[in-house]
Amino acid sequence: MRVKKNNFTENEISKALKIYNYFIENSFSNFEEKKLSKLKFNLLLKKIKKNKLPFILAIEENEVIGLAFVNKFREKSGYRFSYEHSIYVDPDLINNGYGNKILKELVKICKKISKIKNLIAVIGGKNNFASIKIHKNNGFQYIGTIKKAGFKKNKWVDSIYMQKRLWEK
Repeated sequence: MRVKKNNFTENEISKALKIYNYFIENSFSNFEEKKLSKLKFNLLLKKIKKNKLPFILAIEENEVIGLAFVNKFREKSGYRFSYEHSIYVDPDLINNGYGNKILKELVKICKKISKIKNLIAVIGGKNNFASIKIHKNNGFQYIGTIKKAGFKKNKWVDSIYMQKRLWEK
């Protein structure tokens, strides 16, 4: 697996969007309720790039198998050193270790960006054991659960918060 950071092709963006939209439609790991259009996905990518934050694609055999990005944790200035990240793996390749590999690469990239002091994982659903395990294996610590924080598909969903402090060794 290799990571691509910039200059994505239209085909790569389309595949990444397909993966992203899969999780909107079929899981509680993304609290969006409606699929993103290509325009809105490109606006998200543009916003992340404008803020000089990572947006990466995981590539294997010239195919996009996953994506990850970092965005502001909150808009208020006091949160300026804390960032939330998102990771999505092609649903056909889940449980093959790609999520772990993508997260490792994302953390490496974030450590090189001085303004990122905290990475926050907001994991949708208390039963998302794979995501919790991947984060724990990469040095994230459980910091709390917000009960029934989200509402999707006529169901209340918890948010699990995990944190990795990047400035500590």
